[in-house]
Amino acid sequence: MTPQYDYEPNMLGILGGMGPLASSEFLKTIYEYNLSSKKEQDSPKVILYSDPTFPDRTEALLKQDYQLLLTKLIKSLYYLYELKVAKIVICCITSHYLLPYIPDYLSSNIISLVDIILSKVIEKQSKYLLICTNGTRQMKIFQNHHLWPFAKDYILFPDLDGQDIIHQMIYNIKIKGDISKTISHLELLLYQYEVNSLIVGCTEIHLLNKYLYSSHNNCDDSPMKNLENIFLDPLMIIAKDLVKFF
Repeated sequence: MTPQYDYEPNMLGILGGMGPLASSEFLKTIYEYNLSSKKEQDSPKVILYSDPTFPDRTEALLKQDYQLLLTKLIKSLYYLYELKVAKIVICCITSHYLLPYIPDYLSSNIISLVDIILSKVIEKQSKYLLICTNGTRQMKIFQNHHLWPFAKDYILFPDLDGQDIIHQMIYNIKIKGDISKTISHLELLLYQYEVNSLIVGCTEIHLLNKYLYSSHNNCDDSPMKNLENIFLDPLMIIAKDLVKFF
């Protein structure tokens, strides 16, 4: 029997820790765009549950050994459910592979980052290069989505060598917080694949997006200024228009 869900209107839950820097930065982004100009008490209610002990998503999925990951994911979603959040963002796109295995009463309140990305690609009809982990790529998380047939003509994948470089870049950000050294990789990718925009197919790239945005705003002659706003970033989309997602 499905539990009755007596949720708190307009309260967002964030399931984070995968990695912790990305989800904490997302929380910061939400308040950067949604602090009330009149009084603090009118700002959004957000609960971040950050659990870095989740098994490595790419490793678990590629080995087809994800029962522990799924169990932990369901348990964590239920924790947020008990706190009466109205909507939940899972700050890990690779984990979206497991959404079909989550009970309906939990999954129905999840804001899918893949939904947001593919919907925006279809709307814009511009060419994008997908930046994601090996797990997301090999498990075909985007390609198996119901919107993929309408978006596929606008999305490019890097070659295998490029994919490995991107995967390592993501893990350097995740583990070391190493952002500045990735700029040259981005410039090369944009040039190599003749695109102007990149899809944030891993939430760690939200950190890079924020870094570029901050660098541009703090220095008018920043060498990164031409890279600002190149990302289709689902976390930024949610933060900028949070009310729309409830």
